[in-house]
Amino acid sequence: MAHILISAAHKSSGKTTVSAGIAAALTKQGRTVRAFKKGPDYIDPMWLAAATGRACHNLDYQTMTEAEILATFARHGHDADLSVIEGNKGLYDGLDLEGNNSNAALASLLRAPVVLVLDTKGMTRGIAPLILGYQAFDPGIRIAGVILNKVGGSRHEAKLRQIIEHYTDVPVLGSVYRQPALEISERHLGLIPSNETANARAVVSGIADVIAREVDLEAILKAAGTAPALSAVPGPGPSRAAPDVRIAIARDSAFGFYYPGDLEALEAAGAELVPFDTLIDRRLPEADGLFIGGGFPESHLKALEANVPLRTHIRDAIEMGMPAYAECGGLMYLARSLSWRGEKRKMAGVIPADAVMHSRPQGRGYIRLRETGKGPWPMLVEGGGRAEFAAHEFHYSSLENISGPVEFAYQVVRGVGVDGEHDGIVHKNLLAGFAHLRDTEANRWTGRFVNFVRATRESGAYRVSGPVANEQDGAGANVSPWADQVSRVYLVGAGPGDPALLTVRARQLIEEADIVVYDRLVADEILAVIPPGTTRIFAGKAARDHFMPQDEVNELLVRLARSGRRVVRLKGGDPFIFGRGSEEASSLAEHGISFEVVPGITASTGCTARAGIPLTHRGVSRSVTFVAGHRQDGHDLDLNWKALADSKSTLVIYMGLSNIGEISRRLISAGLPGFTPAAAIEKGTTPEQRTVVTTVADLPDCVKNEKFQAPTLLVIGEVVNFSESLDWASAVVGCGLEARG
Repeated sequence: MAHILISAAHKSSGKTTVSAGIAAALTKQGRTVRAFKKGPDYIDPMWLAAATGRACHNLDYQTMTEAEILATFARHGHDADLSVIEGNKGLYDGLDLEGNNSNAALASLLRAPVVLVLDTKGMTRGIAPLILGYQAFDPGIRIAGVILNKVGGSRHEAKLRQIIEHYTDVPVLGSVYRQPALEISERHLGLIPSNETANARAVVSGIADVIAREVDLEAILKAAGTAPALSAVPGPGPSRAAPDVRIAIARDSAFGFYYPGDLEALEAAGAELVPFDTLIDRRLPEADGLFIGGGFPESHLKALEANVPLRTHIRDAIEMGMPAYAECGGLMYLARSLSWRGEKRKMAGVIPADAVMHSRPQGRGYIRLRETGKGPWPMLVEGGGRAEFAAHEFHYSSLENISGPVEFAYQVVRGVGVDGEHDGIVHKNLLAGFAHLRDTEANRWTGRFVNFVRATRESGAYRVSGPVANEQDGAGANVSPWADQVSRVYLVGAGPGDPALLTVRARQLIEEADIVVYDRLVADEILAVIPPGTTRIFAGKAARDHFMPQDEVNELLVRLARSGRRVVRLKGGDPFIFGRGSEEASSLAEHGISFEVVPGITASTGCTARAGIPLTHRGVSRSVTFVAGHRQDGHDLDLNWKALADSKSTLVIYMGLSNIGEISRRLISAGLPGFTPAAAIEKGTTPEQRTVVTTVADLPDCVKNEKFQAPTLLVIGEVVNFSESLDWASAVVGCGLEARG
């Protein structure tokens, strides 16, 4: 079983990016890759899961025995071509003096070769003693190679390689340059989770492409293949009982912190997990119990408050006796209110307290809890003693203004919890706390919870479904006036990328929207205009890779309109120019939903204007033609090449980058002279705009040499020559010539 452990000298060295990139690049090659993460973590495993397309499992010394770690690793990794274990913090960092729970200890337990990701920013000769020290500190750890990260350029790389080769015997397995494509934004708990980065697949795919170019993947596989066989025999996973209870589980961009092993254990105990979206769904699905895990509700304050019907339904269900469990973010959502950065919003109002976000962590690290006996499904021990177990907490929030007597399920032995002494608020059949539990041999919480849900249903103490008593929020205010209406959908053109080019109407609608459904080509600078708390839904597409098929986008817009929220469908450029806006408008019309189309500056006008290329010019070009240059459903480019090969006209090609070679050949074959001027404009109107000017014959090679990436607009015709004198806004490069402008 080939496997490696990827570690570093310190945290924030880029381990997750490199690990995810390696996993995704090898997955793209058709290999089966399994990912594991050391320690208690949700965010990094979500990115690793996005990279492999398979669940990432945690290996944690605090909540698992060594035998459990070995069994978990063997069970989920035995059929993989490669198992990638991402460490946490530095290779030798740990809680105890001997390092018994460090990354190095895990590497030793799993007999895993170690690859060090080294942050080389500002470093040259000092890298040698660093590597030598890590080798000497524990000779039992085999460092199979290093990956140089955040390298400043080719000269920096050459120096580092020369120093490492001269002073050490450790091979350099890759050199990754600093570049925006490798950046995953961070938040107070670390990286922003992939469930909030709606285009996570596109982000991971971009990282994979970079890692495939800059890391020797074959050397990685070779190093992993030297791992000795483990004695642990892959055992079967938990046997799954036929589901006889239904548990509604919040799975959306606000709540997504769940251990895959715990979800498997819930199902093994007989639960059918029924997902719902706290930002969109107006009611809970029909269910016997409720589970709201951790996440970042503070990033969705406005949308969570706006969904009054669901907040009301959840509160009523819990008050009527529905068994419910909530962790951290779920606890915050069930409070009266949630405050962050001076903004206070109403939440479900089940727990008599206000959740408040702070600038520093209020509870961080491992926590140890002891049962008080007051919880709805406590862990029992022989002799009637109070069970004690390990969990973890990491929260910047606290509960304030707690009113009335509160019962707690746990006494905090180590850690913070709700008040430094207790955690796990008990209210009717609800248990909600800051601690994150882990289903392991030491605490089989999932079975106890499912058994409690089952027993509650069988006793008749809670009705599976029932009408909401009334749709008023906890403060007595009426439901949003949008809640019982079918709202209008706004099909808004976002323009080519520069937020300054948004129309006044577009900006107004974006700022007033409850939900924004956006495409891949909507620039980050445009997305930054969306107010915090507004729900974002990614529905982008790339060539041969549809994150959300068009039919599903159409259905989503109808469903959102019927939810009563103000919906903006934000599309790059203009909605009706290669934006499929007319298909979405037709679908809305068929369902009786009103819509408004807000035009946007299309890429052909915005990008060419910034490049100094007029689309028409008296005596040079009297017409302009727009065409889409991508294949549809794998078919050949179905274009009228003879009509397009008109040297007296301007041809603008959208989405033609991947077929640029065929486009050049077909136009020349149809009679267009190969010396006809041509340009490629990458990321037009953004600060990263690049323009290359050449001929239609040389265009494919020039674009390849300049390493252009989508979105890139192609312009062909004599008007391209004006760029030499009119390039007022961005540098224009003549292929093989010096930059102008």
